[in-house]
Amino acid sequence: MKSICIASILLGMVLTLSACNLPALSSPNSSAMSTFAAQTVQAVLSPAVTQAALATSAAPPTATPLACADSAQYTAWTRDGVTYDAKETKNPLAPNKVFTMSWTLKNTGTCTWNSSYQFHFDTGTPLANNTNFPVIPVGSLIAPGATIDISIPMTAPEKVGEYQSAFLLQDEHGKSVINFGVITTVGTASTSSLASPGEVRYEYDCTSGTVNINLHWVDRASDEDGYRIYRDGNKLADLPADSTSYTDVAPYSGKYNYSVAAFNASGESRAGVKVSTPNCQ
Repeated sequence: MKSICIASILLGMVLTLSACNLPALSSPNSSAMSTFAAQTVQAVLSPAVTQAALATSAAPPTATPLACADSAQYTAWTRDGVTYDAKETKNPLAPNKVFTMSWTLKNTGTCTWNSSYQFHFDTGTPLANNTNFPVIPVGSLIAPGATIDISIPMTAPEKVGEYQSAFLLQDEHGKSVINFGVITTVGTASTSSLASPGEVRYEYDCTSGTVNINLHWVDRASDEDGYRIYRDGNKLADLPADSTSYTDVAPYSGKYNYSVAAFNASGESRAGVKVSTPNCQ
């Protein structure tokens, strides 16, 4: 009987000691759970996962595939072949003038561009009938480091003023790769002090095998910034103030309409002449 009592006492002591080593069954502590979650996220994001971080995770982290990164820069930006800089944005265009905006873009990211990339009119004054412009032919690829030439025909607004338009190159998901802010200044036809060029006349010569058109005029303006030359509505050149002549090499013999415009910040004042080269036929 004594031996049974001793055994019972020993068993009770074992159970009591075991209970002291068990964790307490209490409600979860929110601060401890937040710390655990932060350690788990850190373990997944860290390039070198430590054994201590792995021990706090329910499962080992899995590798996440790296996505490519899009970026671009322009190496050339022109309007009708003239570098489009701050000065050029102030050169006024005639109302409803058709012009071409051109860019040379370099793929400076790690993504390869395909035909799903397109130019997009975003906000501001529309300068074209379309809002989306496919610029990469189907089947063509622009690899990282490669360049692409983009040209978009546009039309100046019909009223005098300064207009702002935003364009961008976007990927297949509509995400912007590079943005462009285009400023278009539409000038007045004439001002009281900006007189039209006078006595515009021409000579032509084709003895050298090319068709050379020599334009001459009288400088009647007193405060012009320069003179602008047009052939059939397309700008050829900007000349310094007080200029009175210009020579153009025509693309072929035939008939052309040339305009000479005195210009300044307020607009343009034009005078024109019709050219014909019958002896160059």
